[in-house]
Amino acid sequence: MLASLAGDAGLMGLRIFGAVVAIAIAAFALFRYRRKQLRRGEMLLVIVVVTGLGVAAAAPDLLNPILNALGFRAGQERRIIGLLVISNLLTLALLVRGFSIDDTLSEEIGNLVDHMALQRLHDEGLDLGPNACAVVIPAYNEADNLPVLLAAMPESINGMRVHPIVIADGCTDATEAVARAAGATVIRRDLRRGSGAAVRLGYQAALDSGAKVIVTIDADNQHDPAEMQRLVEPLVSGEAEMVQGSRVLGSFEIESEARSWGVKVFARLLTFLARTKITDPSTGYRAMTSEALRSLDLKQDQFYVSEVILDAARKGITVVEVPITLRRRAHGTTKKPTTLRYAWGFSKAMIRTWMR
Repeated sequence: MLASLAGDAGLMGLRIFGAVVAIAIAAFALFRYRRKQLRRGEMLLVIVVVTGLGVAAAAPDLLNPILNALGFRAGQERRIIGLLVISNLLTLALLVRGFSIDDTLSEEIGNLVDHMALQRLHDEGLDLGPNACAVVIPAYNEADNLPVLLAAMPESINGMRVHPIVIADGCTDATEAVARAAGATVIRRDLRRGSGAAVRLGYQAALDSGAKVIVTIDADNQHDPAEMQRLVEPLVSGEAEMVQGSRVLGSFEIESEARSWGVKVFARLLTFLARTKITDPSTGYRAMTSEALRSLDLKQDQFYVSEVILDAARKGITVVEVPITLRRRAHGTTKKPTTLRYAWGFSKAMIRTWMR
C-alpha cells in the first residue's frame, strides 16, 4: 500500500516537473521565434518536444503503447522510469539539435574569416613559383620570438628559395608588424581559431602560391631553422613524402615528467593506429611535398598533429622521422593548456580522426 502511494506520488511529481519544463521550453522558443532567432524547422522540433512532454505530464496513458513495448507495464513503479526515459530522450533531441546548430555556425564563421584572410593575401599578391619552399609559421602573440626565428631562416634549401608565411592568429600584440618588418608574408586572421586552423590556412596559401615543398615550424623559437635542411632532404631525394621532426631522436629539455610520459604513451598509440613508427607525436616541425599536402583532409582546429599523421598514413603517404633539437622558449609563456587538458584534447583529436 505504502509502495503504491509512493509510486503515485513520484509519478505525480514527475508529471508536474515535465509540465513545468514543457512550458519553459515553449515560452523560450516562442520568445526566440518572435525575434526571428529561430527557424521554422527548429520551431517544429520544439513543438514535437513540448508536445511529447505535455502528453507525458497531462495524459501519460496515451503513451501506453510505447511504455508497454519497452517493458514498463501499467501499475508498476518502473513506469515512472519509463516516463522519465521518454522525457529525457525528447529533451536530449532538442539539445543535440542546438549543439549541431552551434557547431555549424562556428564553422561557417571560421570559414568566412579564413576566406577574408586569404582574399587579403591574394589582393597583395603571392606567387612563389614552382621551385620554392614555403615555411608556414602559426603565431599567436609571438612578437618577441619571431625576429630571432625569422633572422635565422635559411635563404635557400636544395636550390629552393625559402619563403616564410606567418599566420597571425587573432594576435593582440605586434606579431604582424614584426613579421612584415622581417620580410615574411603575413596572413592576418581577425578571429583566433587555434594552431591547427592557422596551419591549415597557411597550407592553403602555400599551395595557392605554387610552392614545391611546405615546412611548418613553431613561432616560439623552440625549433632550430638551421635543421630545416634535415627535414627537406628526404623529400628531395624521394625517400619520403612527409618528414616529421623528432625531439626523441634528437634532444630536448624536458618540461615535466608528466609530459615526458605523455610523449611516450601517445607515440605508441599513434604508431599502432597509423602503422607507422612515430617517436614524437606532437612536434610542430615537419616538411612535406605539395602533392602529399593536397591529398590530406584536415579538419582539426587544435591538436592537429595526430590528424596529419593518421590521415597521411591512411592515404599511403610515406612518413619518416629525423632528429631535431627542441629548445626552451626564450620569451613569453606557452600557449599550450595544462598537461591534463592537453592530453584530453590530443586524445579527442586522435580518436575523431581515426573514427573518420
